[in-house]
Amino acid sequence: MTTVLIVDDNPDIRDLFATFLTMSGFSTLTASGGEECLELLKKTHPDLILLDIMMEPMNGWEVLTQIKNQPGNEDIPVFMVSGKVLSDDERKKYDGQYKMYIMKPVRPEWLMKAIADALE
Repeated sequence: MTTVLIVDDNPDIRDLFATFLTMSGFSTLTASGGEECLELLKKTHPDLILLDIMMEPMNGWEVLTQIKNQPGNEDIPVFMVSGKVLSDDERKKYDGQYKMYIMKPVRPEWLMKAIADALE
């Protein structure tokens, strides 16, 4: 079974993604922030990560950098999720580290297609 790790500081967003993905046949793990995400990655290896950008104290970009620097995790596709438009600076600095940039709100059917494409 494909496992998706959902990292978001908003419990409603985490629950929404987890419910939808579980109903679509995925196994899900959730983390409320960067530290929890990094701790989970020491114990498990999800097939894909949905990572919110605007979190405190560690933002999603900082978490992404640490994920990709942890041996064994550099191959996990990461979808960056945010309610804001990706800046040119962010695009240049993090290009190649994440698989896809997704704007909130996310349409479930679109997310399912993006996940299926990323895992092919």
